[in-house]
Amino acid sequence: MTYSIVALDSESGLVGVAVASGSIAVGSRVPWAKNAVGAVATQAYTNPALGPLILSYMEEGFTSEEALTKALGTDDSPNMRQVAVISVKGDKAVHNGNNVPKECGYCMGEHCVCIANLVKSSDIPKLMCHKFEELMGEGNLARALLEALKEGHEAGGDKRGDRSAALLVVGPTPYGELYDRLIDLRVDYSPDPVGSLEKLLRLTMKA
Repeated sequence: MTYSIVALDSESGLVGVAVASGSIAVGSRVPWAKNAVGAVATQAYTNPALGPLILSYMEEGFTSEEALTKALGTDDSPNMRQVAVISVKGDKAVHNGNNVPKECGYCMGEHCVCIANLVKSSDIPKLMCHKFEELMGEGNLARALLEALKEGHEAGGDKRGDRSAALLVVGPTPYGELYDRLIDLRVDYSPDPVGSLEKLLRLTMKA
């Protein structure tokens, strides 16, 4: 169904999410992030309420693992969910429910967590993770997230074919804490959503 990465730039404190899926408009459900708190990807048989709930628990002071556990405790079907969490402190958590569609899996890096389900290769999370960590030293979180997503796409992506993608990076903005989106790009439907997302990011960086 979907493959995602949540990640932290430990130098700047920025956090972000990148995701691609065979479903349409994946950016409306899977990626969640809040400045000075962390980032969440919630997918598989997606419960989008888990994203903001996990972030709210983290804002109260719970670790990624504690926040994920508390949020899943409110869910009637946690075995249907796949969730990745990272905080601005760098602590990480992942949930891979028993009923998540195969192929599925996850990989934790030093600065990221990658998850995938109903993809063509179970290696996709590991490949994404390694690509992100390889590029993160360059100091461009958005670019590293996108390149990790491209790695997943090139390894086969969603079994149904990729149809939508999104990229979200949050941090301090001139508008105060009520608006923290530095980059919020979505491709709701495309025969090449990851390629379209790359074009959008290129235009955004030039603006």
